[in-house]
Amino acid sequence: MIYWAAAIVVLTLVAMASGKVPPVLALATGLAAAGVTGVVEPSALFGGLSNGGVITVAAMLVIAKGVIHTGVVSRVAWRLLRTVRSAGQTLRRLIVPVGVMSALINTTPIVAMLIPAVKELQQTRGIPARQVLLPIAHATTLAGSTTLIGTSSNLLIAGIASGAGVEVGMYSFAVVALPVCLVGWAWLLVASPRAFTAAQDAPDTDRDWRVELPVAPRAIGIGRRARDLGVASTQLYSLVTIRRGLDELDAEQPLDAGDVLVFDATEEGVAALWRSPRFGLMEQRLYAASVAPGERGTLGDLEAHGDVDVIAARTREPLQETMANAGDTVYLTCEDPQALQQHSDIGLWQDAAGKAPQPGRTWWALGILLGVILAASFGLARVEIAAFTGAVLMVLSGVLTPRAAVRALDWNVLFILAGSVGLGAIVVESGIADVISDAITTVSAGSLTAVVITLAVSTTILTNITTNAAAASILTPIGLTLAAAFDVDPLVLLALIGTCISFTFLNPFSHQSNLMVMQPGRYRMGSFVKFGIPLVIVSLVTAIAVSYVAVS
Repeated sequence: MIYWAAAIVVLTLVAMASGKVPPVLALATGLAAAGVTGVVEPSALFGGLSNGGVITVAAMLVIAKGVIHTGVVSRVAWRLLRTVRSAGQTLRRLIVPVGVMSALINTTPIVAMLIPAVKELQQTRGIPARQVLLPIAHATTLAGSTTLIGTSSNLLIAGIASGAGVEVGMYSFAVVALPVCLVGWAWLLVASPRAFTAAQDAPDTDRDWRVELPVAPRAIGIGRRARDLGVASTQLYSLVTIRRGLDELDAEQPLDAGDVLVFDATEEGVAALWRSPRFGLMEQRLYAASVAPGERGTLGDLEAHGDVDVIAARTREPLQETMANAGDTVYLTCEDPQALQQHSDIGLWQDAAGKAPQPGRTWWALGILLGVILAASFGLARVEIAAFTGAVLMVLSGVLTPRAAVRALDWNVLFILAGSVGLGAIVVESGIADVISDAITTVSAGSLTAVVITLAVSTTILTNITTNAAAASILTPIGLTLAAAFDVDPLVLLALIGTCISFTFLNPFSHQSNLMVMQPGRYRMGSFVKFGIPLVIVSLVTAIAVSYVAVS
């Protein structure tokens, strides 16, 4: 039976590494084959559905969505970056606060929020985005591995280890991951500004769109000038006037509730303004819609005949007075998308941007996140219970709607994690873990140093050719077996595995953050390899050295 199990595991990993088969399909096929051949009992094969690590990942996705929804990340990023003048200075400003945040919530939404800020720096100050985006993505990955909740692979390792009677704490991974993170950051700060030359971009600079945004009563920009808020002028848009009642004021005037800010913008700038948390915009989506054929009138008529608010159009006239010609594209918002389907003046429409950030719930969101961290750190509750409770509170407090909370769940990621637990069960139940552990012990001739090196290198290779979830599920039981064989603290070897799983620096497809920055930074496959090899070497040497000292 062990040969069947080995064949299933190897073929599943090969399929995942090939890139030709979706990881979800590869895992599902492997689990189905194991179930049909009787390699593992169904209760173990599908144990990932009730695994504490998978449950925690799901809950933390909801919590991260709540924090990001308040716009706090973009606001902090703007405050940090408003005076920077170079890529090196940008990295020095971002790396610590972004790293701390990455240790507490999923890194993917953090990187997503930073991309527009970094692109704006390129447009307004000539700081090349490619010199910042990939280093920051790698910095968040390194920081995420320092805590239990910072990355899904750490939670998966903890979930598998708990089944073997090994309890992993909030900061158990920090013994190895924190020194590696600090050394990796130091290398990034020194090498990154010199690693990439500026790519020649040709952005759209034709500001032929008029945008009219109201300032809400509780907007965080009230009493401050647009220039101080960083929204007076960028390459994407510029503030033309402030409309206060019937008066038009100079753009240098402090903002007041009820003001309407009038911008000239590029089409990309329309969505960028809608995503800004500074105006207290309605918690609604922005839609790009076309005026239906045969309709005549103004955009004011378009609003009067349906429950929609026009935000932008390609015009120099006030939006209310602009003619709505058939086929014209306008940007608008509404409370219920059904209003668009029933609006006779609107033809085709599609999402142009997500819901506007809601900064009024910032302290609720941060308080819930802090409560989860404290509960998990001091053992007040199991981490999955603390995280699940935090996710529920995000809805009860009004930070997220129930529908938004459900939409925060990435079912593809969750199934990969659950399926990887099943793959790990095949490795354990069939005896593969014991065979591999015995082989490593034999090859290392009983040397603990050789075991640490072998485990670190194997983890790094596996995480770059498959997924970090697969690497965690395969190597965690092997690490536990080796810890028992050499009578060392299993938490150190688990921390080594969790840390090396984060070395996803060579392959853009090995981590979602890599894929997110690939297009905005105009990176190629070779860019990842050339930039990633030195970082992998530096990080790997540090991880091996720290782990050896810890187990000696």
